[in-house]
Amino acid sequence: MRFRCVQFGGLLACICYSLCISCAMGEPNNGRFELFDVNGPYGTYGFNTPTGWYCDANYAAVVDKLTPRDYRWKLQTDLLPFDGNHFLLLSTGTENILRYEPNNAKIWQTISVNAGDKLTGVYFFGTRDYSSFLDWGEIKLTPLADSNLHELSIVYVTVEDVGSFGSNDAGSMSGWKRFEYTFNADEAGIYKLTIRACDYHDAVYDTFFAVDGLVLCHNPAQAGDFSCDCTVNFEDFAFLAADWLCNCKDPNIFNDPQSDPNLYNDPNSNCLLGTDLSNDGPVDANDLMILSENWLEGIKE
Repeated sequence: MRFRCVQFGGLLACICYSLCISCAMGEPNNGRFELFDVNGPYGTYGFNTPTGWYCDANYAAVVDKLTPRDYRWKLQTDLLPFDGNHFLLLSTGTENILRYEPNNAKIWQTISVNAGDKLTGVYFFGTRDYSSFLDWGEIKLTPLADSNLHELSIVYVTVEDVGSFGSNDAGSMSGWKRFEYTFNADEAGIYKLTIRACDYHDAVYDTFFAVDGLVLCHNPAQAGDFSCDCTVNFEDFAFLAADWLCNCKDPNIFNDPQSDPNLYNDPNSNCLLGTDLSNDGPVDANDLMILSENWLEGIKE
């Protein structure tokens, strides 16, 4: 079973934290957002920031769920943690409690990557803003010191991707979506890893960007790691089996006005996690073959 760190009080918390760091394969620290500081400076304002990350003065909280903000959202039930008991939620607009920088909420830390490493995890984006105000969420890497490196965009999602708030069945993704980025030799180095949610020209309507299961795999499988734990095993097979013969590209099934399975899908399927490995639509023997070719590849985080 996957070892998960949870937060307790007193000395036990220090022991658990030490174990968590020792079992992790590398940065990002606390990328599953199970650790948070109940005595941190923002606890006074009603939220706990993630341990191991720098944070601005806006809403950057470790939470156990996100409830849909409108019946038209494609997210129809509470967004629950992808891994463990908590996840990161960034919010702008009306949930910017301190409002020092009202159009921006972010956390960041420094990470070191090598050639062949893979940064992976899941994200969710939902908004209460409109298409004329393209609020966005992002995960990006900014190089530190090395002038030969360039900024890398890992995730970038906007209101335009999920649909303007107020239209039917729009305003959010339907659930967690997996992301991954593999670094080549020219991209190895030290970066500032930033997770951010931004309003566009206003702070009236809030936008939400959530992240979970963020891990840097040092010996990753090439494909099939749906669970974001750096290896391919029965946990990933279960995701694929649950989607057997599901067509991830059928807009009639998923009521998808843009025919884009990467951002819209049946909330009961795992299409957003990438179960259509062959990218041909149905989850079938082609995808099972790709999964089997990567079976037990990678080192479990």
